[in-house]
Amino acid sequence: MLLTFEGIENFRDMGGLVREDGASLRDGALLRCGHLGRATDRDLARLESMGVCAVIDLRDVSEREREPDRAVPGAENLHLPAVADLGTLFGIPISQITAAQAHEEFQTLYRYLAQSEESKNAYTEFFACLLRAAGRPVVFHCTQGKDRTGVAAALLLTALGFDRPAIAAEYMLTNRAMERRMDALRAKNPAPEELALAKEVLLVFQENIALYFQCLEEAYGSAHAYLEKSIGLGPAEIKALGKYYMKLS
Repeated sequence: MLLTFEGIENFRDMGGLVREDGASLRDGALLRCGHLGRATDRDLARLESMGVCAVIDLRDVSEREREPDRAVPGAENLHLPAVADLGTLFGIPISQITAAQAHEEFQTLYRYLAQSEESKNAYTEFFACLLRAAGRPVVFHCTQGKDRTGVAAALLLTALGFDRPAIAAEYMLTNRAMERRMDALRAKNPAPEELALAKEVLLVFQENIALYFQCLEEAYGSAHAYLEKSIGLGPAEIKALGKYYMKLS
């Protein structure tokens, strides 16, 4: 469910998402969004009132230094960079990149998120935090809350037994969250290339999350095997995650 905050983009409560067997995610426990650097005082008070116990920041060091998260009272802030240096990975300054190049660079990002040691370590600690939280509300984010955060959400839903269509549908909610920014840009009558680039930067595409899972399957046989062999989620951890974050129908 998308939620509106004053200074936080792409914020949503993953609660209510229904699995094939009728079980659903608990409301108010798994919260994903863009960074908290522009969160207002009212935003922070709202997060405090929601009982947030931890904020997981998946950005790299330079992103975090440019716009550090504002602190949520009572919540631990964990820096778990899923990419060591996003600028180096992309290789082309955003001011110079074309839409076609951006499309290719984002696919490079998704391959990196599936294959790199840095990403594996970040997502391992992501799940460790969720297990420590034991069902208490956790916020996780990157810069816009769509790619690194989208992968975290996709892995979590996989661990909890959701099928690919449900995972893809949750992933694609970013595009609804970004409608206001896209509408504001269209109102300025941008050049076609500018609009195309904005779509690549602000929106998500099913082919990217499909590519991510394809990379996992090629390397590990399945996403579940990746979770067990690389992330360390065995039957006991999977059971605990279900206990903490699922509600029965």
